[in-house]
Amino acid sequence: MNYLILTPDGVGSTYLQRALTVYLQCADLDYWNTHELLNGLGCKDGSLYKDWDVGYDQSVTQICDLLCGSKNILVSRIASYHIHNRLQKQQEDYNTLYGQCAQTFDCVLMCQRDPFEYALSWGIRDKSKKLNVYSVRERIATHSVDHKEEVDLEYFSTKLKQYSDYEYWAEDNFDITHCVDYDDLHNDADKVLENITGLNDTVSNSMGLSLQEYSRFRYLSSMYAQTKDAKYIDNACIEKLEHMFELHYKIQDLHYRLRLPTTMPIKMNTMADKRSRVTNFDQALEIYNTWASVGNRHPEITTECIDKKIISEEQIYVDK
Repeated sequence: MNYLILTPDGVGSTYLQRALTVYLQCADLDYWNTHELLNGLGCKDGSLYKDWDVGYDQSVTQICDLLCGSKNILVSRIASYHIHNRLQKQQEDYNTLYGQCAQTFDCVLMCQRDPFEYALSWGIRDKSKKLNVYSVRERIATHSVDHKEEVDLEYFSTKLKQYSDYEYWAEDNFDITHCVDYDDLHNDADKVLENITGLNDTVSNSMGLSLQEYSRFRYLSSMYAQTKDAKYIDNACIEKLEHMFELHYKIQDLHYRLRLPTTMPIKMNTMADKRSRVTNFDQALEIYNTWASVGNRHPEITTECIDKKIISEEQIYVDK
């Protein structure tokens, strides 16, 4: 079974791809994560992998031919914004690609996220110029707890529209088998992956700890390194430190052997981080609620909702 992940980017799709590949690899299934299909595929002995140097030089026809001839089992992604970017350079018929994807990929996962957090995250990304961070050191350098900034509210509004466009694009062009909510993925990554694959606790059984524990420990390590606050110390994680290193080395090895195009990203900002960091947070929330009020797909958000989200995330990333 091949897996295709749909995303507007900024909804956890990079983490989902890497986590899904690791989860399947821990079940002794040799999956390769090609990352994005539209900005560079390499082929080695019939096996597709990510080739970052190719960029947009491959045509839709070439991409379809590579998918048709692939011999390895795949976890791949299509981000809707890459289609927009490619169409700025040349006109292409993407119906051909959608048809090939229907033949190649048995399972199509649509990533979803609260559009307010999605647009706010992109507002922060627009300032930091970092789409993801992959190490504790990189996260600290990019997302210092003392950093304050004002997001571009016009850009924020543009991202709300792009998210809406993404929803219609995904539903109109793909036979979606699973919707993967960002919050569910961060609440219990292993449970989400079990529901997708039908495989139970593959990482825990193989490595002695779950992907959820691994991801949580990396975020806590980053926050403790910045704040020295004891609330970010988790003795249960420390007791599994050897297993943490073993899983970390396994992920690095998968990257070295082209099964992963990068290692695993780290959670960048919780809702509490965003509210503390973004100086015009309330104005962004007001713009979101105005946008949500004229549609019927997404609810308006109150400050009470924000407070509940912060408490919920603290139970994941702080309190244990």
